[in-house]
Amino acid sequence: MKDSVKSVVVITVICLVVALLLGVTNYFTAPVIKKGNEERTQATLSELIEDGKFQKMKTENLSGVPESVTAIYKETTGLGYVIEISTKGYDAGLVIMCAISPEGKIIKTATLSSNETPTIGGNKVVNNDSYTSKYLGKDVSNIDGVDTVSGATITSNAYKNALKDALDAFAAVSGKF
Repeated sequence: MKDSVKSVVVITVICLVVALLLGVTNYFTAPVIKKGNEERTQATLSELIEDGKFQKMKTENLSGVPESVTAIYKETTGLGYVIEISTKGYDAGLVIMCAISPEGKIIKTATLSSNETPTIGGNKVVNNDSYTSKYLGKDVSNIDGVDTVSGATITSNAYKNALKDALDAFAAVSGKF
């Protein structure tokens, strides 16, 4: 009996020490991670609309913005919008940014993160400029004309649906269409 109590106390102390160490680590690394994410977002925004200055919009009270939209950035000089979408393809964690012109046409897209199968969905869709470039110049009237990729249907459908959500969000914030 005495040994079992001792074992419980030792395990409890070990758990407390590990939890404390994880908490301290998180306290010091969380701001660094947040700053890195913000810098990556700004770099991607600048890549999507060159020389743009962006203002993050509040989307809480906007109707018509799909749930998959995680952020909307308005370019302050009127060059367009960048919509961030988080969706699920073959796996969760597909995060895409889509730049849309003031006329409602897709200017450029970028994938921020993806958990898609690297050799299938990743290489055929997410990391494939020949596929993603098919969306350039598309708007709500013709985006359905882009075909899915054989062998990566789930990922290509998720990509297309994410861009449709971006166009819907653009319509909601711009008042066009």
